[in-house]
Amino acid sequence: MNAPLTRHTVENRLLLAANEELEAVYSDRDDPCVALLISRNYHLLAQQPEELDLRIGWMQKAKYWWHEYLKKSTGKHVDFGFLMQDHVLFKRIEF
Repeated sequence: MNAPLTRHTVENRLLLAANEELEAVYSDRDDPCVALLISRNYHLLAQQPEELDLRIGWMQKAKYWWHEYLKKSTGKHVDFGFLMQDHVLFKRIEF
C-alpha cells in the first residue's frame, strides 16, 4: 500500500524537478543567477525535516552552487577572511 503524499514530499519533488531544469539551463548559459537559484532551492530542501544524510547532501549541493555563483559573478574565488574581524561588517547568513 502506498503512503499518502505529504505536503513536504510534494514540495521536495517540485524543488528537485526545478533544480534539474535549472542545472540544464546553467550548463547551456553559465549564468551566475541560475546558480544562485539552484543553491537557494537546495537550501530550502535542506530545511525540510528529512533524514540527516539527505539534508547534509542537500547542504553540500547548496554550498557547491553558491560557490559557482560567486565564481561566475566575481570571476574568482572569494576569501571571506575579512569577515573574521572584531566588528561585524555584514549580517551573518547561515545555511
